[in-house]
Amino acid sequence: MLISAQALNVIITIARCGSFAAAAEELHKVPTALSYTVHKLESELGLKLFKRLGKQLELTEAGHYFISKGQIILAQLDDLQFATQRIAAGVETRLNITLNNIVSLRPIYTLLSESELLFPQTEIHIAIDVHDGVWDALLEKRADIAIAAPNQVALPGEICCLEIGTAEWLFAIAPDHPLTTIHRPLRADDLRRYPAVCIPDTSVKLEPKVAWQLRGQKAVVVPDYHAKITMHLKGLGIGFLPRHICQPYIDDGRLVHLHVEESKQPTPLFLAWQSRPPRPCFNWWLQQLKQPDVQKGLFTALS
Repeated sequence: MLISAQALNVIITIARCGSFAAAAEELHKVPTALSYTVHKLESELGLKLFKRLGKQLELTEAGHYFISKGQIILAQLDDLQFATQRIAAGVETRLNITLNNIVSLRPIYTLLSESELLFPQTEIHIAIDVHDGVWDALLEKRADIAIAAPNQVALPGEICCLEIGTAEWLFAIAPDHPLTTIHRPLRADDLRRYPAVCIPDTSVKLEPKVAWQLRGQKAVVVPDYHAKITMHLKGLGIGFLPRHICQPYIDDGRLVHLHVEESKQPTPLFLAWQSRPPRPCFNWWLQQLKQPDVQKGLFTALS
């Protein structure tokens, strides 16, 4: 038995209108045609969808179930038609984006909302990578677009990039940490006595890097910057933090900025992407990420 979309629409309209006459007027058909559709479907199903109360119709329990599921199916058929047409026109079904873990997701949330309205058939997959793991995801084609890839690696011809900012690094620790009692620029021997809080590089093919750890220094490895900040706040480890992340904590006194003899140099950050034939959703995201206000939003406190 084949239940057509037309038959579903007829049953749903009759249920809403309550009679063949009212439904026929809405659907621009004669009542006998609708009566035939209902009778034929009920015969094929071997059950009644409506109770006849004179000229009025009332759904049976089976009819209520049929309507509830039928409305879902009709909506899905509409979505299927729309999505298929858009995909045939070149709109992609999936877009993979990776972000450096030191940038904020705040502007991404806004772009996701706009993207869903413009490209509802495209799934957006967001990943967070660390250090050269951002480049690794792009080079290994796990990502179509990489946001805030650090430094510039040797790139093959199919990868394009654009510098979008610089991460400045501050040595920031808890105000009651023993290192705060040293009133001069800190030396390597001063720092080596305390654990370095590290987030592991997510590279798979590229050689993983360590952001900062002195030779012979113990590491405490944490999963992300939220954990790293907490470790610093609790005095459980030391290290450098991006200025845009730690400045609010320094301003309110929960962290203090100390000077070290060998400071961590600023890191240039890049927007990078796969150079491929034009695709609507990909192109839209790329254009938005090139906007100065979006890039500025990436360098705010983590959200």
